[in-house]
Amino acid sequence: MRQLRAFATIARVGSFTRAAEHLHLTQPGLSGMLREMEQQLDCRLFERTTRSVALTPQGRAFLPVVTRVLSELESAAATLGNLSSVERRRLVVGATPVMASSVLPEACQVFARAHPGVQVEVRDLDRSQIHAGVQGGELDGFGVFLDAASGLKRRPLLATSLVLVTQPGEPASAMRWSDLKGAVLLALPPTNPIQRLIDSQLRDAGVTAEVRQVFTQLHTVLAMVESGAGQAVLPSFVSAAALRYQVALRPLLRPKVRLDFFEITRSGAPRSPLLAGFGRCLVETLNRRENAALRHG
Repeated sequence: MRQLRAFATIARVGSFTRAAEHLHLTQPGLSGMLREMEQQLDCRLFERTTRSVALTPQGRAFLPVVTRVLSELESAAATLGNLSSVERRRLVVGATPVMASSVLPEACQVFARAHPGVQVEVRDLDRSQIHAGVQGGELDGFGVFLDAASGLKRRPLLATSLVLVTQPGEPASAMRWSDLKGAVLLALPPTNPIQRLIDSQLRDAGVTAEVRQVFTQLHTVLAMVESGAGQAVLPSFVSAAALRYQVALRPLLRPKVRLDFFEITRSGAPRSPLLAGFGRCLVETLNRRENAALRHG
């Protein structure tokens, strides 16, 4: 493009000196650029004398082509710039259904007040779909992802923990893992990374519990606890969803099991300032909802 612009400017002003001034180049630099272009095209584009610069027949034939190409390139560049500007004002975030339904709506409201005009598109997906979307550059993800995956960068935003979800009316004090001996528990599938962590903690505490039913969705587990079907050990980030049910949350201690809540982005991709801002709004919402759920319980 620099060579094409140089050629078109020389043809328009009829002078190497004035063309160099227009292009903010030195005259030797402009001459060298044109010489290289003529070598690439294997023809002379200008006839030069000490007094004038004139297009050769080849130069006259080349000028309308260059003018059209420059116009199309500049139009395309402007279009791409506009697209980039739109992309910078748009976020696509993925989260599991319980997060997407219970936390992200309020987080989006908080974010919109701080960043008016920025569009946030929320996609409720399972973990594998979030991984695939982030790896493909389609979205950024949020959630508890215990297992690292190639092509993804995990950035911890908040330390959560495991809690016992039970019916209301029980004491709201913290419990020890050993207190779960003989409890009737509802569970996630045994292949779920969170359930694997829960099962490991139960074994370490020497606890044998009756697993009555297994569910794939956290909302189903919460609803079944409300119905009296049993209790459940779940991450504390379900506190936002738990406010919709008649359930109570009790912290589990000795040990307190830490679960990091992550922002998931594609490895090597620059971190968007808007994404960082959305993450802060999400953490603020999670903290507020968890405190409300504990008071509610």
